[in-house]
Amino acid sequence: MASAPPLRIWLYSAALSASVLALLALLRWAPWREPDMAVALHTQQFLAAPAAAGNVRILALGSSLLWASTPPGQIPVVPGVNWMRMTKPATGIGYLRPSLEVIDHFPPDVLVIDENLLVLAQDSAAMEAMRMDFYLATKKLAYRLIGQQWLAPELQYPALLDQRASFQCEEIAPMLLSREVAQRNADIKRWFHLAPVDRELTQWLQRLSLHGVRIVLLEMRRSELVEQVIAPEKKDWQMRLRQALPAGPNIRYLASPAFTQANLHCDGRHMNIHGVRLFAPWWAAQLQQLRDGR
Repeated sequence: MASAPPLRIWLYSAALSASVLALLALLRWAPWREPDMAVALHTQQFLAAPAAAGNVRILALGSSLLWASTPPGQIPVVPGVNWMRMTKPATGIGYLRPSLEVIDHFPPDVLVIDENLLVLAQDSAAMEAMRMDFYLATKKLAYRLIGQQWLAPELQYPALLDQRASFQCEEIAPMLLSREVAQRNADIKRWFHLAPVDRELTQWLQRLSLHGVRIVLLEMRRSELVEQVIAPEKKDWQMRLRQALPAGPNIRYLASPAFTQANLHCDGRHMNIHGVRLFAPWWAAQLQQLRDGR
């Protein structure tokens, strides 16, 4: 008959359980909102605010690719347009989902949605989100225990809430970039190959279009090197997307420019300041065309 664990094992287990409970309690006292509710609140503030007479209200929902490409202050002001974008890391709608209910109650004139949000998150994307959640949880705990401001989350997390900051992307050294891109490409190819289209989201977009909201599905292209590698899987997935949500009077598809320069992305995926300078006038032109109903 197996002997019972030593008393100290029981004590260690009890201490661990108490620590977990304390962590959960402290996280409830965090001085900032969770991303989903905070993003939904900002979305509601934008959509519910009165717009100037004749102005077109454009809301964009996107991945970090859109966030990196549209830093505040870099997009020219387009007369007659009120626009805002809310974004999240990785694929899938994730914590932007509560904003969908807000959009139902306060529909914009135009909704631009990054195609990456319609990719149902796979294990790699889910693990990326879990790593971010765990990192944030440890920062919250340390901040509550010690109270030092330097232990508060970095700019990236508050920026997820109001997104008035630029996306922070570390430039990868050329000697390491090829290896990093190869690993990321494998992940992206797997996402597009295995991931189904989010049918719940396509059905919601279809219903929204029937109520007069113009829907623009935006393909955010990565660097030319990455796009060449992932092209077969991405093309197949996009075909499935178009079958699930065909273009129509209020539904259109739009692709960002295929820039060929090699120095426009910090990691092969997210635009750096050089890429933003090329993307900004194109994006402003799209906002103008959406304003004019084209």
